[in-house]
Amino acid sequence: MSLLLLVPAAGSGSRLGRPEPKALVPLRGRPLIQWTLDAMDPVGFEKTVVAAPPEKIGEFRDLLGNRACVVAGGETRPASVRAAFFAVEAEAADVICIHDAARPFVTAREAAAVAAKAQESGAAIAATPIVDTVKRAEGGRILGTLDRSGLFAAGTPQAFLGEVLQRALASGREATDEAALCEILGLPVVVVPVSRFGFKVTTPEDLTLAEALLASRA
Repeated sequence: MSLLLLVPAAGSGSRLGRPEPKALVPLRGRPLIQWTLDAMDPVGFEKTVVAAPPEKIGEFRDLLGNRACVVAGGETRPASVRAAFFAVEAEAADVICIHDAARPFVTAREAAAVAAKAQESGAAIAATPIVDTVKRAEGGRILGTLDRSGLFAAGTPQAFLGEVLQRALASGREATDEAALCEILGLPVVVVPVSRFGFKVTTPEDLTLAEALLASRA
């Protein structure tokens, strides 16, 4: 059994208001993806594959060196994950973790816990319990309040046995994450609660929070 890491990093920085791909957005002087890979390093992945924007492959390879194999990603997250999965050449019993390039504060301990659950059950995801009151709205008006008990915000890493991920990706379906593909196929997925520090850097506000968090740890 090998422990493998796939990092879809082909997303744009448009919601951050940046011209560069999100994974290359600087965070305290270093590209975001470097902070994320630093956080994952202690897990001891045997191979890491990063799916980068096709036009930026050279830049990513220069930046990451021998830390990761860099391949061309796709226009969507599922397309990038499929490209990385094909490149990693996983065996059926391998555990494959998929982790967003823009989640630099997930800890190695949390990632290892998700991987361990996936080895036991076939599929597992990092997720944070929802603590806010959740409203359903339409047209700017509240339609109702959801019961937040049992509700989680899905995050990454999401980890799968090779045979499970192969089956999920082979379905050809489109989904916002790989766990959803498993759900469509009726495959069980275990939830591993993690800290809310595992947020995804998506907006300028998120980038400000990330800068402040790193400053507090300096």
